Amino acid sequence: MRSKEFLSVLIPDGESAHAINVLRCLGQLKNVRVFVLSSDPKSIVRFSQYCHKFISFVDETGGGNRLNAICDTVKKVKPDVVLPVDIFTISMLSSDKEILSRLTSIVPLPRKEEFEIANHKGLLSEWLKKNKIACPPTILFKTDGAGFDEAISSFSFPALLKPCNGFGGSGIEFFENENALRAFCKENIISQEFILQSFINGYDIDCSVLCENGKILAYTIQRGFIDGNIRFRRAAGIDFLDDYSTYNIVNEVVKKFDWSGIAHIDLRYDAVDEQVKIIEINPRYWGSLMGSFCSGVNFPYLSCLAGLKRDIIKPEAKPLRYIQGGAAIKSMVKMMFPGNKKEQNVEYSFKFILKDPFPFIMYYLKIKLNRLNGLLGVSAKNKHV
Repeated sequence: MRSKEFLSVLIPDGESAHAINVLRCLGQLKNVRVFVLSSDPKSIVRFSQYCHKFISFVDETGGGNRLNAICDTVKKVKPDVVLPVDIFTISMLSSDKEILSRLTSIVPLPRKEEFEIANHKGLLSEWLKKNKIACPPTILFKTDGAGFDEAISSFSFPALLKPCNGFGGSGIEFFENENALRAFCKENIISQEFILQSFINGYDIDCSVLCENGKILAYTIQRGFIDGNIRFRRAAGIDFLDDYSTYNIVNEVVKKFDWSGIAHIDLRYDAVDEQVKIIEINPRYWGSLMGSFCSGVNFPYLSCLAGLKRDIIKPEAKPLRYIQGGAAIKSMVKMMFPGNKKEQNVEYSFKFILKDPFPFIMYYLKIKLNRLNGLLGVSAKNKHV
């Protein structure tokens, strides 16, 4: 698609926390108009200057009527392409894309079977072992299952306990040894599926990709240098770089999956084995998306072009340092003091907030209002005691 050619896009899950950054990536192009559909009428994306039109719908069936809402919206606004952002909608459209494709184009999406494997840590670990792709020792964890005692007594510690469908590092527990895990199990009811995964001594390195039929159309590789506020959450500062070992193993996974669509692949370099290993796959957009944009790869826009069957010249991500959240403010303040040299090739997340401030303002006010309502609720309750 030529840069001056007009393009209209529908984001069908504007309630997603990742929708605002997808919208901002598209909004950097003057020839792109973005419509947003959301089950949350108060979603912050509606306040973005890049949102051409915001449409909400009532989702009373827990997602069952979303496809109908998407089809109805497509008929009304006639977008060139539909771009789902998060897990639920990508999963739904990977199953029902034939229905929607009769009305308009859709960005590349994985097949349902591959999506479900990639999105489930237990299924993914089995797939990786079956396909002989480097990964840490992993078992499906069930405290009441047969062979539980034998499984953990022969397992390699330290280890991590992870929800099979968890995301963003939430729900992960670290155990130095078998006794610590047993003590945790006695005090906590394990009511959902978990995996137990050996902890790798080394460092995290991630790869974000856009693929079609097992071919990588675009990618960025990033390694954290500033930890997040909470352990196992995304890094606050990341370096965008190139790493052949990481690219090669990701390329192998993409080919064997015959993957289509976007994905953010978590890996870890094993300092003992001296190799990169696959940890998990997030088949949705990711928290460092604006960093990928700053490095020269606009994943949402390229996804739209791929959905429209346009030729894509594989972009080369430039090396840079991207700092987000409170760490970005601290870094900027530090540079103001004498003796501190300004770093080259550094980008900060808040520059996008300054260009498009109202979503952040509304998000902040929403948090404050929720806290106030909580306090008033407690006060009212105490008053009637």
